[in-house]
Amino acid sequence: MSLVSVPAVYDGKQIRWLELVPVQGAYRVLVTFIKPAHEEVTPPRDLARFWASFGAWQDERPVEETLRDIHEARYSKREPPAL
Repeated sequence: MSLVSVPAVYDGKQIRWLELVPVQGAYRVLVTFIKPAHEEVTPPRDLARFWASFGAWQDERPVEETLRDIHEARYSKREPPAL
């Protein structure tokens, strides 16, 4: 049996999920009260834009050439700074 934990806040009347629940259908649950929620809890964020920003690097150049360009563009150099 695998367990799935989802953060939530209980306001004394109902449970409010802080993230999307990753399961569907009927489930038996175990509710654990961790600590009082004194501060205002922010609503769940819309992470669609965040996840849509993920992707793979696309470049036609060889890997070695790309890495060389990255290393050359770094601010720290091997020679001491000129004073």
